[in-house]
Amino acid sequence: MQTKISCLMMALTLTAGVAGLVAGCASTKEQRVSLAQMSAPARATVEKETADGKVDQIDKEVEKGKVVYDVEATVGGKHVEFLIADADGAILGTENQIEFRELPEPVRAAAEKHFGTSTGLTVMKGVEYGKTHYEVEGMKNGKKVEVTFDPTGKRTE
Repeated sequence: MQTKISCLMMALTLTAGVAGLVAGCASTKEQRVSLAQMSAPARATVEKETADGKVDQIDKEVEKGKVVYDVEATVGGKHVEFLIADADGAILGTENQIEFRELPEPVRAAAEKHFGTSTGLTVMKGVEYGKTHYEVEGMKNGKKVEVTFDPTGKRTE
């Protein structure tokens, strides 16, 4: 009888532990949300930054232990992205579409080497948590791919 109780207790403990682990992991995944579901400070920032445009998508996620919103929008006819803190609405990062010719020379050279061309590439310049990066998207081996570079032309992803 004692063995059955011990086995039952162990099973319940393991079940609770697995449930807690699953819940903890789920909280770090992206969750699509609407503007109305954002915190008031974050919503105010989005409304201010996209006043002349349209919000395309908002994802709520956890980065560096804090709840943030990854907001994609079209402003002035260009695609822009913002990383906004849930707590106070601070802008933690931005990504703006730029022309290929606006890339720093080391990044242009690295992108041309990677894709084999500079034609048909889409470029975003991002600054997140004070660090600049460049996302270059284009066709490679018949597939659309995106590569991220630091300002020196080194691949970061």
